[in-house]
Amino acid sequence: MTAPILFRYFVIAGLINTALFTFLLLTHKRNSTATLLLMALMLLVSFQALLNGFDTRAFFMANPHLSRVSWLQLSLFGPLIYLMVKKLTVPPQRLQWNDAIHAAPFLAYCIILWPWLSQPAAEKRRLLSDFEALSRHDFGWLNQVSLLMLFFYLLLSLRQFRQYRSALENTFSEISRRRQQWLQQFLYAILAVLVISGLGFYGRKWDIPFISWFYHYNYVIVVGMVYWLAYKCLTQPDIFMPGSDGAMVRYRKSGLAATAAPSMYGQLLLHMETAKPYLDPDLTIYTLAEALNMQRHHLSQLINERSGSSFYDFINGYRVEAVKSRLKDPASGHLTILGIAFECGFNSKATFNTTFRKFTGLTPSAYRKADG
Repeated sequence: MTAPILFRYFVIAGLINTALFTFLLLTHKRNSTATLLLMALMLLVSFQALLNGFDTRAFFMANPHLSRVSWLQLSLFGPLIYLMVKKLTVPPQRLQWNDAIHAAPFLAYCIILWPWLSQPAAEKRRLLSDFEALSRHDFGWLNQVSLLMLFFYLLLSLRQFRQYRSALENTFSEISRRRQQWLQQFLYAILAVLVISGLGFYGRKWDIPFISWFYHYNYVIVVGMVYWLAYKCLTQPDIFMPGSDGAMVRYRKSGLAATAAPSMYGQLLLHMETAKPYLDPDLTIYTLAEALNMQRHHLSQLINERSGSSFYDFINGYRVEAVKSRLKDPASGHLTILGIAFECGFNSKATFNTTFRKFTGLTPSAYRKADG
């Protein structure tokens, strides 16, 4: 079996699996705008890979109306990436009217490509009969503009990410940190794909040996990235749910009665002491609110107004106290500091060290020595 045939099987499998995965996600009730944008991006990328894998005269003669659809789709990738990053990092998370400006590239491409797209199938087949000559247009000015536009939107996304990262400097949320790590990996993976795609595009345009192979087979990396995105959505869904970290929690006109607040806060403190939910490293304000049978925004308001701290500072305060208690306990002498931290609800060494120093003014090792 030749490499092109294997590649085609691979992209077909990628599209089928992406469609199934998207269907599964759509059955969930709590899909955020960012998740929906990600699903749209994954479907488009998988379909783009399919069109690339079947970039042959026979395929487009049989399906003439699919020719140059890949050109049109390129106008959507950049805006989808940017809007997804924006909705993951900046409230409000719903699409706003001013986001409609990012549909402008797609509308412009529709106008530019309309003379081709509107032609009947017979006329397209006549032109596609000289497939090699027509394929040279794939490397014309429009697709070069597409590459530049993708780089432009990637730069916008990286700028948005850096602003988000700066905003997290004083936020000690495990989900925030995981989201930050995922966004960084995602954006730099996109950058690597764009560089390889650019090399393949110009390698094919100028007939540069070896580099021209990148033009088609970089989609192996792209489809692999789609599988990675699907894996992240399934195993870490919270990172795609804005509002699940302390930096994003907001409440307006919550309707929480002032007379009920003291007893509700007392209920929260009792639950923290008895059930110790902070020992769960994946604890979120949603799961805590559910355990207390409270609305999430009411719980957020209680913590902010009564404790004067964010949700994750509130939770991490309990975790730090638990670590301090364990460090003083001779029964924990055989454990490392990090082992104790993990047992007390932390799941990241960096977050633990930063949080512990914030609450105590000492590093964990310095605290153990001072106590010991």
